[in-house]
Amino acid sequence: MRPLRPPVARSIVAAVAATMLLTPPVAAEPDVDTSRLEELEDGLASLEDDVAERREAVGELDRRTDELRGAEAVAQERLEELEAEMSLAVEEYNTAVVALEDVRARLSATRDELAAVSDDVADLEGAVGDHARRLHKLGPSVELSTFLGSDGAVDVGFRSTSLRRILDGEQADLEALSAVRAQVTALETRLADEESEADAAAELVESELAAVEATHRRNADELDELTAVLADTEQAHAAQRAALADDEEALRAQHDAIDDERQRIADERAAIERRQAEAEAEAEAQAQAEAEAEERRRQQAAQSPTNSGGASSGGSSGGGTNGGASGSPSGGGSEQSTSPAPRRSAQVAVDTALAQVGKPYRWGANGPDAFDCSGLTSYAWRAAGVTIPRTSGAQLSGLRNVSRAQLQPGDLVFYNRPVSHVAMYVGGDTIVEASRSGIPVRTASLSARTPVGYARP
Repeated sequence: MRPLRPPVARSIVAAVAATMLLTPPVAAEPDVDTSRLEELEDGLASLEDDVAERREAVGELDRRTDELRGAEAVAQERLEELEAEMSLAVEEYNTAVVALEDVRARLSATRDELAAVSDDVADLEGAVGDHARRLHKLGPSVELSTFLGSDGAVDVGFRSTSLRRILDGEQADLEALSAVRAQVTALETRLADEESEADAAAELVESELAAVEATHRRNADELDELTAVLADTEQAHAAQRAALADDEEALRAQHDAIDDERQRIADERAAIERRQAEAEAEAEAQAQAEAEAEERRRQQAAQSPTNSGGASSGGSSGGGTNGGASGSPSGGGSEQSTSPAPRRSAQVAVDTALAQVGKPYRWGANGPDAFDCSGLTSYAWRAAGVTIPRTSGAQLSGLRNVSRAQLQPGDLVFYNRPVSHVAMYVGGDTIVEASRSGIPVRTASLSARTPVGYARP
């Protein structure tokens, strides 16, 4: 290759120098404000330390929760046993009360019947007394005087017939009086038997009530303690879940903030790099144009050494790009499930039962100020115009049984074997019940315990 002449070399050196002057220095990393990212990352490190400590504490809580769950299962099982024992005692008390009411009703009917028969006895005794007084007035020779004092055969017949009627009437009344007195004796015997039965039933009621009260006293402290254990367990679970939820939400928020900041920095660096690339391309094009112009001037100078001329040159370059992105939102739907629409009478019963929530529990009570379990269900259905048996066992055996899948609001739900507790299903997973002494009428979860039967009034 032929060596370049000095003027040409000088022009290339000038072009290179110009390119170096016009081209900005290329940095290994564009200068972007990362102070916010550093602040977030510092906060993330602190938060991760807190979360690590929290997770360690949560691990301890998990172990404690396992222990509490074991205690909860034992307590719940014992609580259900105690409630079943109490419910059975109340059921037996209610059965005794119903039996006493039946005996008292029969006793009242017997007394009414005895009073009516006693009135018949009084009437018959009065009639017999009248006959006796009439015969006494006629005297002991009444039959002889009937014949001697007559005015003929016709008069004798008339007097004889009258006397016979008096005697026959007295005999009939005496026989009726004897029969009624025998009936009175039988009624008095039956009355004595029924009074004895009523006394025995009343003693049984008192005995059952005493058993209920003894059961309650025996179990009250244990029930309260178990209820408190269950409440503490539920509170511990709730606090643990809330703490975990707060920690996880804070961690997610911090990561989201860091991701957003990193994306902003990446976008800003990309924009700077684009601008640098565009500036480099423009500087390179300008340097090339100036080099070509210098070469043309050199060539013109070489061809016309005695003339001076001028040349003009110019160039321009530029470019730029811009872009964007878009996203689309997504949505979701929801499902709704409802219980079958209740019958009108059932809805009245449900509304009536729910209206009693908060009222006290009392053994043998059936409203309106206090209730036991079967007292609440019979009261609610009575408000709907439907009479059902008084005790829970009689309600299950005396009403149409249904399956759990067929449950409708107003249906009755039974517990324990033998059956000693009843509640009313009100829809969803909810029942309303009068459970035991110390707990007012309340709503509860149907699935919290295992029912043994269902019935529909």
